[in-house]
Amino acid sequence: MSRSSSPEPYRLKDILDSLGHRMGLGKAAQTATVWSRWVEIVGPANADHAEPTSLRQGVLRVRASSPAWATELGYLATVIRDRANELAGPGVVTEVRIWTGPGPLRRQERPPPATSTDALPQPKRKDRDPDPAAALERARRAWAKRRR
Repeated sequence: MSRSSSPEPYRLKDILDSLGHRMGLGKAAQTATVWSRWVEIVGPANADHAEPTSLRQGVLRVRASSPAWATELGYLATVIRDRANELAGPGVVTEVRIWTGPGPLRRQERPPPATSTDALPQPKRKDRDPDPAAALERARRAWAKRRR
C-alpha cells in the first residue's frame, strides 16, 4: 500500500506575508521587525519623539511629535533607512518620509496611574440603572435637549 504524502502545514509567517502583500503592507514579518525594534533603529531620544506609522511598498512613514523633530529626523532619513534595512532585511525600506500630526504619540511613555493615596477625590455620581435601554433613553433625551 502506497503512502500518500500530505502537504506540509502553512507557516504563520507565510500567511501573514501573503496577507500583508495583498493589503499593500509588504512583508508582515519585516514590517513587524521595524515596529518592534524602532528604538534600536532611531535611538531612545528620537524614539521618544517619533513613531513609525506605515510601511508600504518600501516607503516608511514616520510621525514626529513636532515640526522641529520632523526636521531633525528628516536629516537622519538615510540613516533610518539603512538601519531599518540592516535589521529587517535588505530593501525593506527604500524611502523614509517624515510628517507631523496633532495629539500625543502612541509610543510615548505614560505616567503611572495614580494610587489611591494620591488620587484626587472623584465627584459622587448618581446611581444609574444598569439597563442598556435606560442608558440609551438618557442619551437620547440629552441629545434632544442639546438640539433645542
